Amino acid sequence: MKKLIALFLLLTLLVPAVMAEEAISPALTGTPLSIDPTVGANPADESDYILDENGSKIGYEDASLRIMMETIEVDNVLYRVARVEAADASQLRTGLEDPSRAKKSNYLHTIAQDYNAVLAISADQIVRNESGYVIREGKTYRKKYYKSRDILAIDANGDFHIVYKSDKAALNALLENQECPIVNTFNFGPALVAEGQVLEIPSYYTQFNLGRPEPRCAIGQTGPLSYVLVVAEGRSDDSAGATGAQLAD
Repeated sequence: MKKLIALFLLLTLLVPAVMAEEAISPALTGTPLSIDPTVGANPADESDYILDENGSKIGYEDASLRIMMETIEVDNVLYRVARVEAADASQLRTGLEDPSRAKKSNYLHTIAQDYNAVLAISADQIVRNESGYVIREGKTYRKKYYKSRDILAIDANGDFHIVYKSDKAALNALLENQECPIVNTFNFGPALVAEGQVLEIPSYYTQFNLGRPEPRCAIGQTGPLSYVLVVAEGRSDDSAGATGAQLAD
């Protein structure tokens, strides 16, 4: 029973793994998925989704993947928060849009369906951008160092590494580790929180209107194979959006 949770963002795509039929323990189990940037996984079983009283999906759980979602309002900003636990690092995956398709065919929900994602979030739009050191599912697409952006590197264990200002030496040190290779990199940022501490927005970040309320998304690692995904709603009557500092808080 392969399934998938996509993460198009800051990352891109998480997928559930093949499960052992006899697994009855609450501990997550699963067979690692193959590394392939062009495919996702088999569709999820609809019975594994968790619904609220109105029938809306608020979570997902099978033997390989747990997701719980909630909406939090802080200072008139609506945050959609998903907390994720996966059995294997291969379930945290990326999915690429198809530049040959019409724009509406590359909406996030459409790409998520293409890869049978359980959960998806937007990433750094490598198809549209020409800068950054880009690795997706172990394949290197571009080797450029975008000094005005940080890099999020994710290794084969599913652990996150922040490379500040796309520092070449720091990134090379990660890439040279053959025992735990880097599987995905994302060029966006800035890094907001490290080791539980809110970081100051660096002066070299002049993009993204960080001092003004905007729709925003973020991803973080909270423990081994545990993650949090956050979307700040914006530009609406219900939620104006968040500044970079508000999102970090």
